[in-house]
Amino acid sequence: MSLGHSQILNVRPEERKLVFSLLAVLAVTTLVLELSDVIATGGFVSKVGPNNIVWLWIVDMVISLFTAGMYAMAVDRMERLKLVKWLTIGFAILYIILRFVFAIGAPDWFSYTLLYILTDQFYAIFPLAFWAMVNDLYNAAEAKRLYPVILMGTAIGSILGNGLAALSGWILQRSGGDPPSLLPIGAVVLLIGLLILEMAFSRVTVNARQSHEKTFDLKQTISVGADYIKNVPIFSFLAVCMLLTGLAFTVIEYHFLSSVDQAVSKNPLQFQTFYGSFKIILIISTLLVQAFISNRYLEKIGLKSSFIIQPIALALGGGMAIAVPGVYGAAIARYLGRLVQQSWDEPARKSLQNLVPDERRGRVAVMIDRYFYDISTIIGSLVLGFLLFLSTSGFISPDLKLYVYLGMAILASLIAILFAIRLRKNYDQSLLGWRLTRPRRKSALDGIEF
Repeated sequence: MSLGHSQILNVRPEERKLVFSLLAVLAVTTLVLELSDVIATGGFVSKVGPNNIVWLWIVDMVISLFTAGMYAMAVDRMERLKLVKWLTIGFAILYIILRFVFAIGAPDWFSYTLLYILTDQFYAIFPLAFWAMVNDLYNAAEAKRLYPVILMGTAIGSILGNGLAALSGWILQRSGGDPPSLLPIGAVVLLIGLLILEMAFSRVTVNARQSHEKTFDLKQTISVGADYIKNVPIFSFLAVCMLLTGLAFTVIEYHFLSSVDQAVSKNPLQFQTFYGSFKIILIISTLLVQAFISNRYLEKIGLKSSFIIQPIALALGGGMAIAVPGVYGAAIARYLGRLVQQSWDEPARKSLQNLVPDERRGRVAVMIDRYFYDISTIIGSLVLGFLLFLSTSGFISPDLKLYVYLGMAILASLIAILFAIRLRKNYDQSLLGWRLTRPRRKSALDGIEF
C-alpha cells in the first residue's frame, strides 16, 4: 500500500508492515468464517427450519461458554502468537474433517448443526486470541488510531467470503453442486493466513507479560475477569450493556433469518445467495465507516462517550422492523445493528480492554466479549422459543408474537443506553483504580530487530 494511502488511513511509515500484515491475517480468517457461516446458516434454516435455530443457539452458546473457559485458562499463560498459530492449524484440519462428514451422507440436522457450531466456535475464540496478541503490540494511544485500520481486514475478508458464498450459490444452483464442497477452500485459505503470520513476525519480538500461575483452575480463571467486572465501574456498566444489546441482537437476528427464509421459499441456495449479497452490502458500508470515520472520530470523541451509539442503533433498528413489515424492515434492522457493532463498537471495546494489564487482559476480554454475549443469547433464545411455542399452539397470533419480541429488543436497547450514560459518568474515576495501573506500555517497534 502506498505512503499516500497510509497517510489517509492515519498509519505511520514505520508501522505499515506490521499493521497491514495483521489486517491481511484478519482478512483471510474472516473470509473463511463468513463463507462457513453462510453455508451453515443457509443450510440449517432452509433444511431444518428457522424456528429450530433458537434451540441451536442455546446449545451453541452453552458449548461456547465451555470453549471460552478453556481458552481463558490458556490465553494469559502462553505466547499469544503461538496460540493464534495453533488455532489456525486446528480449524483448518476441522474443516477438512467436516467435508468428509457431508460426503458420507450424514443427516442434514447433524451435519449442518456441526458446521454451525464449529463456525461459531471459530468466531468466538479466534478473534479473542488475535486481539489479545494485537494488544501486546500497541499502547492505548496507538490502539485508538490503528485498530480501526486493522479491523478493515474484517471488512475485506467479509466481502470476499460473502462474495464467494453468493457467487457459488448462484453457480451451484445451475451445476447441481452442494455448498459443503467449498469447505476445503476454507482450509487452504487458513493455511495462507498462517504463512502471513510467520512472515509478519519473523523480525518482531512480542514483549508481553504473562501470568505465572501454575494451576489451570477454571473457577480461578473466571474470578480474574469477574473481579474487573465487579470492581471497575466502566467494565461493570459495559458488561450490562453487552447483556442487553446481546439480547436485542438475538431477537433482530432471528427476525431477519425468519423473514429471509420466507422470502426465498426455503431454498438453501437462494438463501445462500441472498444472505451473502446482503452481507457484502453491510461489509462495504463497514469498510467505508472504518476507513474514514472510526479511526478518526473514535479518538476525538473518546472511549467514554463511544458506547452509547450501539444501543441507539439497535433501538432504531427494532423500530424500523416494526414500521416496515417483512424482509426489508428486518434487513434494515440487522444492517443498522451490525454496521455500528463492527465499525464502531468493536474497536471501542478493544481499545478499552487495552487498559487491562497484559497478564489479565485475555481473561477479562473473555468475560466481556463472550460470556455476557453467550448468556444474553441463551436468554433471548429461551424467550423466543417460548413465544414460538405460544404461537404454534394458537395461544397468540403470529403478529402479536412479532410485536412482543421486537418490543423486547427495543426495551433492552433503551435500558442499555442508560447504562452507557452511567459508564461515561464513571469513566475518569475508574481510570484511577489500581487494577488499570500499569507500567509504560510498549510500542510495536520495541521488539523489531534491525
